Amino acid sequence: MMVSSLDHPLKRILKNNLFLYFVLLILAIISRYPVLGNPFIFFDEEFYLFVGGRMLHGDIPYVDVWDRKPIGLFLIYEFFHLFGPYRIWAYQIGALLSAWATSILCMKTARFVAPKTGAFLAGCLYLLWINGAMGIGGQAPVFYNLLITGAMLAIVTFLEKQKPEAISRTGILVMALFGIAIQIKPTVVFEGIYAGLFLLWLTYQKTKSWFAILSNALIWCGIALIPTLCVIGFYAGIGHFHDWWFANVSSIFLKQQSSHNDWPTFWHWIHWAVTITLLLLSIMILRALVVRQKPAKVSLIFITGWAWTAFAGFILFGCFSKHYALPLFAPFFINAAPLWQARIGRLWLIILVLWGGQRSLTGVKQAQQMGSARDLKQITHLLSSPKGCIFNFSGPDIIMDAVPYCSLTRLPFSAHLSSDTEKTALPVDPNAEMRRIMALSPRYIIIEDDRGTNAGMNMNTKAILDEQIKTAYKEIYRHKQNDDDDNIVIFMRQ
Repeated sequence: MMVSSLDHPLKRILKNNLFLYFVLLILAIISRYPVLGNPFIFFDEEFYLFVGGRMLHGDIPYVDVWDRKPIGLFLIYEFFHLFGPYRIWAYQIGALLSAWATSILCMKTARFVAPKTGAFLAGCLYLLWINGAMGIGGQAPVFYNLLITGAMLAIVTFLEKQKPEAISRTGILVMALFGIAIQIKPTVVFEGIYAGLFLLWLTYQKTKSWFAILSNALIWCGIALIPTLCVIGFYAGIGHFHDWWFANVSSIFLKQQSSHNDWPTFWHWIHWAVTITLLLLSIMILRALVVRQKPAKVSLIFITGWAWTAFAGFILFGCFSKHYALPLFAPFFINAAPLWQARIGRLWLIILVLWGGQRSLTGVKQAQQMGSARDLKQITHLLSSPKGCIFNFSGPDIIMDAVPYCSLTRLPFSAHLSSDTEKTALPVDPNAEMRRIMALSPRYIIIEDDRGTNAGMNMNTKAILDEQIKTAYKEIYRHKQNDDDDNIVIFMRQ
């Protein structure tokens, strides 16, 4: 009787959505807490925070500080930079809340096609797997996945309610979300096109009117383009449209393909491409074999198409580094949620949770190895005694945000002048720019010295740098990342 009396309230608690949302929040906090406040999680987000700070000082992206990321991403980090000395905590807590909110949307979307437990696990899987794919901090997809998942939830909600008069409003909302997301990462266009075409197909199904299809297409495309047109208008208005165009469009096609001329890089790409492919195939094949939904719900067909579209974008982009898979986990695990209906499906979901937990722990360990807040404090103190201009060739970009900034170049991002893939895609000749910087005699030079065979390094700019270091600089700091590698080496001019 005691067990029976407790069983009923427990079931009521587990059926309460707010309780499950709270559990997802606890999971998000527990899985990310070990790295909160760590400034060395990943160089991309370090640079975003640096640019956000420069914008507060009046610098204009693509003009004063060059990169090809959309302005929306820098605006997000400009907001986080307003928190001053707590800005690292601010962006990481913001990323945590964004990941949590996205996990809730994963659960809500999956609930239309799966039992509540399966839908809840979809949210858990999203939180764990992004942590293991370099998403434990503030990578761009951690923020825009919230917009994309929200847009897809709006479409699934429309499909379930089947109110023809709501299709125009749904399309407007979906395209507005995609329009904002494009200004965080343009690759969301793949999923945006899929969502738009699906909505137009629904328009045809409901109205059989080509006029309705054409008018909706024009309205929805126009709404999706509004944020980008506003940005274009701003840069045209200040006379820098060419700078915006080169950074956001032209330079993308000028980048060289990675050579993969060393085994670790080649293995990373192959391993991760195979892992992602097998993950999707296992979900889809197992669901087709064990889940009985005949005829298949339109919602299930739609989210299936979403997963394959996101995967196609990942493959077509041609870069299989871990963090490029971050947009895949929401559609993948929403599609996995129906597996809870079958015993073998439940087993596979539990395995995915354990696997994701292991990957999340690995992500934490890797971030902690890169450095700590104490290391940054020590480096900051070192670079101010005596003060002087700092040139970061290939070291952590967060250092440039932590010290007084001396503008030696428009290309302060550590992966531009040092990268072989970037040498034909920059607004200036990298060799000439390197010689110009060295002629300015910066007091400090920062490099990353864990490249082994110099995989992916621009050997021409490195040779120019090495010559200067050999003749005029001495080493004053070295941070040991692990037993084999050093990831921060600092030289001071003698």
